[in-house]
Amino acid sequence: MVRKIFIILVIIFVVIQFIPPGRPDNNPVKGKDLMEVANVPQEVASLLKTSCYDCHSQQITYPWYSYVAPVSFLVSRDVREGRKKLDFGHWGDLKKRKQIKALDEISEEVESGEMPMKIYPIMHPDARLSDAQRQQIMDWCESYSDEILN
Repeated sequence: MVRKIFIILVIIFVVIQFIPPGRPDNNPVKGKDLMEVANVPQEVASLLKTSCYDCHSQQITYPWYSYVAPVSFLVSRDVREGRKKLDFGHWGDLKKRKQIKALDEISEEVESGEMPMKIYPIMHPDARLSDAQRQQIMDWCESYSDEILN
């Protein structure tokens, strides 16, 4: 009985590998990415690229496990949802009011520890943010908001 269940599970695992996950493509638009249009200090830029850009940009680096179902479905979903909430790759398309709102939301999510998602640093240890790094991002959000307003 256990052997039959194991064989069925293996068959299911193999079959789902042929179902396309709908992985979002990278479609960078020159001159629209946050790093191209905003004043982002190098340290903050590095933190954002390491901890945020794999779900919130047009420069996603898909790791090996994102090609193996069922994880591929989860990664694809997270990227789609992340881009829908905020896509740094289209920052230049946002009106100033939307940029300020986005900066406020970034600051709140980072301060609360909601971002990066709890599961992300497990496979990406460099994405873990210390309290000091979180504060750097929050300080930049505030100063860049002030810069946009002036």
